[in-house]
Amino acid sequence: MPASHFSSRDPAFSPQQVGQCARIIDGLRKINAKIVRRSGPLDSLIAAADRVEALLASLDEVTQARAPQSFRFAFDRAHPNDVLPFNPATGAFNPIASKLEMALEGETLVTHREFSNCYEGGPDTVQGGMIAALYDQLLAYAVMAAGRTGPTLWLKVSYRKPTPINRPLRFECAVESIDGRKFLVTGSCQCGGEKLSEAQALMLAAYPIEVTGGAGRA
Repeated sequence: MPASHFSSRDPAFSPQQVGQCARIIDGLRKINAKIVRRSGPLDSLIAAADRVEALLASLDEVTQARAPQSFRFAFDRAHPNDVLPFNPATGAFNPIASKLEMALEGETLVTHREFSNCYEGGPDTVQGGMIAALYDQLLAYAVMAAGRTGPTLWLKVSYRKPTPINRPLRFECAVESIDGRKFLVTGSCQCGGEKLSEAQALMLAAYPIEVTGGAGRA
């Protein structure tokens, strides 16, 4: 994704600075995945805790303001990964969200993602609420690709099989029908060709947004 897309709130914030922000977020994601399996002798844990506290203090200088813009009422069909960079489910600049790759195949939003250890619910499986949160956002992006945005009116997720952690997943989401400002959107998740879950949502597409990188459905 073009790093320059993330600096629109502060025009003086360079792509190089954005790139260093991305490095910080990638490092924090790795910490999130590792820290849920912590163990070790007391001395090692004390030393690790001291280093974490030092890291927190070192971030004060670079966390006083947010340079990238969080939402621009625009959707780039050619580069969908830069939408809502601070979103907790999908944001490229939010370490709570694991990395994902989105692309439009026709009118279908295809997303590849792995859930790390920090999303584990049952043994070696993703906690169901995390899957629902991801569906909620991906289905909303499918509406954005069609040139509209707005809140979710309802969301239904059907869990057919457990979703494994640390395995590549493929999500597909698309607008199924439109009734005035109400968009019915459907999605599914597969792993190794096996369907794990399905989702359906009704979105109130209340606001028009700019769509670039190719025309979306009006």
